[in-house]
Amino acid sequence: MKIGVFVSVVAGQKGFENNVSGHIQVPLRSIEELRKAGHEVHLITNKFSADRSLPFCLDKDMDIHFVTDSRDRKGILERKSQQGKGISKFKLLRQVKEIKRICKKQNLDVLHLYGYNRTAHLAGGLKFFGLKTPVFVTIFGTFFPERFSFLTKKLWNRIDGIFTATDYVKNNLEAEGLQVKQIKHGVIRDLVEENDGAEVKPKHRVLFWRDMTVENGADVALAAYENLATSYPDIEFTFAVRPHWTPIEGVDEIASKYDNITVHYFPYKNSITMPKLLMESFCVVMPIRRMSIDPQLVIAETLATGIPVIATDQRSNPEFIVEGETGFLVPIGDIDATTKALDAILSDTANAIEMGNKAKADIASRWNWNSYAVELVEAYNTVLL
Repeated sequence: MKIGVFVSVVAGQKGFENNVSGHIQVPLRSIEELRKAGHEVHLITNKFSADRSLPFCLDKDMDIHFVTDSRDRKGILERKSQQGKGISKFKLLRQVKEIKRICKKQNLDVLHLYGYNRTAHLAGGLKFFGLKTPVFVTIFGTFFPERFSFLTKKLWNRIDGIFTATDYVKNNLEAEGLQVKQIKHGVIRDLVEENDGAEVKPKHRVLFWRDMTVENGADVALAAYENLATSYPDIEFTFAVRPHWTPIEGVDEIASKYDNITVHYFPYKNSITMPKLLMESFCVVMPIRRMSIDPQLVIAETLATGIPVIATDQRSNPEFIVEGETGFLVPIGDIDATTKALDAILSDTANAIEMGNKAKADIASRWNWNSYAVELVEAYNTVLL
């Protein structure tokens, strides 16, 4: 089967080519699985500026086609609030025309788009403007409880197949009257393998592994750390600040008051890597307030590594964390509940290690790539045959 896969942004800032988000890594791994199954896959993505380059993980013999980007994007290093906004109707029509031309020229059997609401709008738009090739879309998340307009539903109903990985997104889309098929996929990164033999000390830390913003609950994690730092002097309460983000105010001041609250800024020093920090941790704290991606792959990857997770009880998080067995779910913004959950982990580290073992086995059994390509092709064939 000849399959076109559209991902709006694949290229990353030079020097960070492989620092791509999970919602980009999923379609790239999907391409790999489909090609292993013997299918011919063509990647379709937006053109990019000279300061970006394609991820190293892309196969050198990959068929890649570039189309006009319909959005006015800012530099990824700047992470400005306007990034991705500003749809140009002229560029959008040009993008649609170029994608249609690729589908026809390559004689594609199906076109599969991966993304969010706007990606589904594009998928429906391609059908509206006469694309004959069957069109499918995988939705990673959307902004509920935002209601769909009548025109949005009409557009989305033109799509030949809508897929998602989580119950949360599936249920919300079906509540809008859309037909959705759930196809689960596996985790992307093998963080143990990425550690690449680097020296790992015995577990002695807890880790906040997100962009240090209020939206990600960095203030909640900081307060929980401060509540417990003196009770557990041998535990290192760690923040790992990812590239391109400025941390919340006060974190350095509080860290300076405690010997065991540490902040590592990217690029990390002293041979520190994210996989190393993770493997030295009893648990990871993710009290995220605002989610727009389902699933949160960073949660799945952490659990798959064998580390319990403390996360907020919202959206698709309960589909990954088994409460009290592989981690804890806490109310959004609840410092006391987060502190209590973290205390439960640290007061019985032997149990924390056992929770991690359960988490690794649970994710491996429920979220994997074993049948992903087969399920995709079966779904394609319901339209083709």
